This record gives sequence, C-alpha cells and structure tokens, in this order.
Amino acid sequence: MVAQVEPRAARVVGAVRPLDERETPHPMVDRGEFGERVRLWRRNPTTDPLIKIFGARNEADPGNSLPTILTDAPEGKVNPVVTPVPDAAEMSRKIKEIALFLGADVVGIAHLDQRYVYTHRARGGGTDGAKAGDPIELRHKYAICLGKSGDFDRYMASLSSISDAEYALGNTVSMVPTFLLAAYIRQMGYPARWHAYGKGEVNPIPLAVMAGLGELGRHGMLIHEKYSSRLHLTVVTTDLPLQVDQPVDIGVEEFCRYCKKCARTCPSRSITFADVKDVYNGVEKWRINVESCYKHRAAAGHNCLWCTTSCCYHKMDTWYHRLTIWLLRRTPVPLRPPLVKPLVWVDDLIWGKRPYVRAKWLDYDSDLDQRTCQVPGCKAEHQPTFKKRLQRPGRWVQSRLFPNDELRPAGETNGRQAGSL
Repeated sequence: MVAQVEPRAARVVGAVRPLDERETPHPMVDRGEFGERVRLWRRNPTTDPLIKIFGARNEADPGNSLPTILTDAPEGKVNPVVTPVPDAAEMSRKIKEIALFLGADVVGIAHLDQRYVYTHRARGGGTDGAKAGDPIELRHKYAICLGKSGDFDRYMASLSSISDAEYALGNTVSMVPTFLLAAYIRQMGYPARWHAYGKGEVNPIPLAVMAGLGELGRHGMLIHEKYSSRLHLTVVTTDLPLQVDQPVDIGVEEFCRYCKKCARTCPSRSITFADVKDVYNGVEKWRINVESCYKHRAAAGHNCLWCTTSCCYHKMDTWYHRLTIWLLRRTPVPLRPPLVKPLVWVDDLIWGKRPYVRAKWLDYDSDLDQRTCQVPGCKAEHQPTFKKRLQRPGRWVQSRLFPNDELRPAGETNGRQAGSL
C-alpha cells in the first residue's frame, strides 16, 4: 500500500476529531442556530421555476427535482461475480478515464481517512430508512474524489440569480457521474457508495486535498490549478483495489499568505486577514466565520461567491494562466513571496480589486439583483456589493475565533468555524 504524505496548505499537527454531520453548516442553519432570518431564507418557497427544479428553497413537488430523486434513490446491489484486479495502478487509470467519460472534470484517489468520515447523519429519508442522528459506519478503503466545474462567466455574475442557477446546476450535475461511477464499481463486484450534494457521509474537501485535486485556501475551500474553487466536489468510497495519488503543491500556501484578496472582497468580513494560521481540530489552517457568511447570504438573497470569483487562481484557462501556475510549481518555496507580490498587483490591475462582470440572461440581470434588499419589509434600494468599499485590517481587536487576526471589530459576536479542514 502506498502511503500518503500530508498536504502543505493544511498540515495535520494534532488529533483530529471526526465531525458529526449535524455540526456542518446547512443542518445548523436548518435548526435555526444562525438565527431565524437565515433559517427562513432556506425554507422560504420561491416561484422561480429555474430554482425549484434544483430542489432548493422548499420545493413543493419532489418529483420535479432531480437532486431529490437521486438522493432518495436506493443503493444498488453488488454483483456476486467479482472482476479480478491484477494491477491496482492500471485499475486507477481506468477508473479515472471512466469518471471523466461519465462527466467529471477532474478525478483523484486517496485512502479513506476515517478522520473525515462523519460520525452521525444529519438527514433522514431515502429508501434505506435512514434517520437523522443515525450513526455512520463506513469502512471502505479508498475515496475516489471527483470535481465538476461551474461556468466561469456565470460565476463572475455573483451575487445574482444567474450565479445562483449556475451554482445549483453544478451541485445537481455533479451527482450524476458520482452515482454512475459507484454503480459501475458495484457491477464489477466491489462495494461502493456515492457521496454528493445532500447525500454524503464524508467531508469532501480534506479528501480532495489528499487526492491531489488542489490545496486548501484562505477562504476555507479547495483551490484547483485550473478551476480554482469553482469545483463541485463529490466522492465515491469503495474497496476496489486502487493506487492513491499524492497532495499537490501549486503555491497556494505562499499566495494566500500575501494575497488576501478574498478577505478584502468578503462583504461579511468572514475571512481572516491573519498571516499566522490557527490550529483547529488538529489542523493548521485559516478559518472562516460561517455564521456571518450565512447571515450575509440571507440578507442578500443569493449565494455569495465573492471569495471564489476574486481569487487570483479563478481565471479562464489561458496560456498565461497555465504559465503562472507552472512558475509557482517550479519556484523554490523561499523564492515564492517575491514572485507572488507582482502577480497580485497585475491581477488587481487587469481584473480589478473586486472582480465583477455584469450579466443579462433570459429575464435576469445580475446588476439589478444586487440592488434589491431581501430582508422582509425592507423596500430600500441598496448599493450593489461590487460598489462597496473593500475590507481592510486595522483598528480591530482580536476575537476568540481568530486569535491571530486583527480584523474583528469590538463587540462582534463569536462565530462558528467551517468543517474539520
């Protein structure tokens, strides 16, 4: 068995406690732990058919929602006739080829680390009779991590119904190759289980980092060298003999330490400016304030993608973007900071300090979406997010959540962390 090395951008430096899925953000929102306004926003029905078909916002008819149908689909039986696997490396190559054929954009393989398997379910339902609070038993050996990218231009229209639709489509479309890949492996005679949007027993981000799909960024998400944080991550766990991949180094550690563009553009001040990382649950990382992040979404009425779209890694697939990644990969670590500084300056010059592209599509207009307040009873026409001042450190005090940061203003309530990695 090939051992995996620890990633640079998210070093495990202590004991990692496996999370209960009920501790993750969406179940906490549904229980009202982030406030009633946020809970009602998630539950508030919508008349927009483009949103309803993705199962979001209290869909009235589950039969019109593909995510709901797939989430409730039964897990297929394992073929009693086992396909022999004489070469794990060759099987890994074949599985990746099939995953790409089925619709994934990137694929990596890691050992299934039990530290990143949830201890208990947050949701019930489905044909297996599972209930919220049931313990999770998942002893598979490998995690096949898949990524499905969202559309670059529609992401750049955040915050709007256009970016919301693209984000929801990505969550939905990413379920299909994951479901099919697990079914394919079961047809080969090996147990396999799929984990995707609304149906997961594992934390996908740390597994994707271990599988070499990217590195953990300052904003708490995976950064891929081509797709940045525009990937919708899913996982297939299995006992099929496979060869694992290794974590990658694409310069995220040094870039995020200096850049801080996601922190500057975050409307809710949910991303730290700290140079020094915190150690939370045994992992050395930059943490984010999930509570303030979700409260901003409820007030804006849209999923906020500013941290993704402002990231210097979030660019179109051009020769100069590939050249930049190539240089970062091959530059020795001590020499990277002098390279990063001019790259960030050029990014601000060309794309702007708060990148945004207005989009009009069907009856939607991303600029108009940002001028209407979603707080019940408020009729004010607010200034769009992309015209507001950038965040900056200074004249701030420390908080318990960010002990190495000087971003939080005095009197701010302590928020919650995001996940275990």
